[in-house]
Amino acid sequence: MDVAVLGTSTTSHALAAWCLRAEASVRLYGDDANAVMDSVDAVQRRARGDSDAIDGTTGLEAAVGGADVVFDVTGREIDARRDLLADIEAQIGPETLLVVGDTYDRITAVAAGLRRPDRAVGIHVIDPAESQLVELVVAEQTTADTRDRAVSLVESLDATPIVVRDTPGFATTRLDLATIAEAVRMVEDGVASVPAIDRALELGRDHPIGPLGLADRLGLDTVLSALESLALDLGARFDPPDLLFEKVESGELGRQTGTGFYEWEQGERVGPAQPNPTVEARSAEPGER
Repeated sequence: MDVAVLGTSTTSHALAAWCLRAEASVRLYGDDANAVMDSVDAVQRRARGDSDAIDGTTGLEAAVGGADVVFDVTGREIDARRDLLADIEAQIGPETLLVVGDTYDRITAVAAGLRRPDRAVGIHVIDPAESQLVELVVAEQTTADTRDRAVSLVESLDATPIVVRDTPGFATTRLDLATIAEAVRMVEDGVASVPAIDRALELGRDHPIGPLGLADRLGLDTVLSALESLALDLGARFDPPDLLFEKVESGELGRQTGTGFYEWEQGERVGPAQPNPTVEARSAEPGER
């Protein structure tokens, strides 16, 4: 299998490494030659595979010509991405699968400029550094054959696909943001302490990190922006809590600033920040046991 991976992000590295481990030949494309070479090195370290199976290029035709699969994870804005996909389509065969990832725009809208939008499908790698769970996003134009080919492709890379409809936030982002928003409201309401709320999912549901710790890792400004965007599309259930606005306005953005819902040192949680509710119990009356 010949695969073209367009982009030099962490997601690009993960996809290219998975393809190498599946014994595919990979051509990695980017606009900047230094970024491309650095990415090739990063992929080789991650894949621990045959260095001859991956090449880097700044030429689009060299990257996509003859490819069976093209992953576009360049992260460009919608108009630039449509132009790129149109250029790609002019240089690939009729059976080449187009996989579009790392976009805040609807896959349906991105693929609309293709002559054959039916062969495009979206991809969202949940956590490129730690997980091989992948959302495959079915656009309005995606055919069942394209969907099934994409599922088989992801499975061949030893990753786990979940198929979702092309809606704002897909599945995992919506679940993460809904959980974070409710956890922040629990802090506002004094339901439990910050660590207790996270432990409820970390220990009670075997989550690797609780919602407040996750919010700090993502950046509270990023979480706020994502919630505001979902609220516009999906309604008031995604309205950001007041406490989140307050944290962002005060510059407490999480791990990147050292303070969010936790205090952070060298990228590690060292204790809860304020507010950190305590659950008070009444004092016993004389004679009570």
